[in-house]
Amino acid sequence: MYAFQKTAKPISILAVILFLLMSTFNQLAAAAMVGTEKLLISDRNPETRSYLQQMMSRKEIQEALVARGIDLQEAKIRIDSLTDSEVEQILEKINDLPAGGIDAAFVLIIVGVIVVLFIIVEYTSAVPMFPWFQPERN
Repeated sequence: MYAFQKTAKPISILAVILFLLMSTFNQLAAAAMVGTEKLLISDRNPETRSYLQQMMSRKEIQEALVARGIDLQEAKIRIDSLTDSEVEQILEKINDLPAGGIDAAFVLIIVGVIVVLFIIVEYTSAVPMFPWFQPERN
C-alpha cells in the first residue's frame, strides 16, 4: 500500500498540473445567431468588389480620378483592402445617386409652378390666352 501511495502521489500531481495547463490554453466557444443581412453581405461581397473594379475600368471614372490627383493603381489597391461593410456602404451610396441627373420631384414642382402661373395670367389678363380655358362670360 505504501508503494502505491508513493507512486500515485507524483502521478496525481502531474495529472493535475497537466489538466490545469490544458484548461488555460483552451478558449471558450461562443455561439450566436447569425443574421440574414450579414450572410447576404458576405455572399454579395465578391460581386460588389468586382462591380467596383469594373467601374474603375471605365474611362470617365479614370479621367475623374486623374483630374483629382488620384493614382489609378492606388485606387484599385484601396478597393481591394476595404472591409465588407465599407464596400457595402460604397455600393449603397452609388445606388442612391440619381441616374438621370434631375430629380423627378424637381420636374413636377417646376411644371406645377408653370401651370399656376398660366392660370393666374389667364384670369387676370384682359385678353384671354387660352379661349378654350376661359369660362363663358355673360
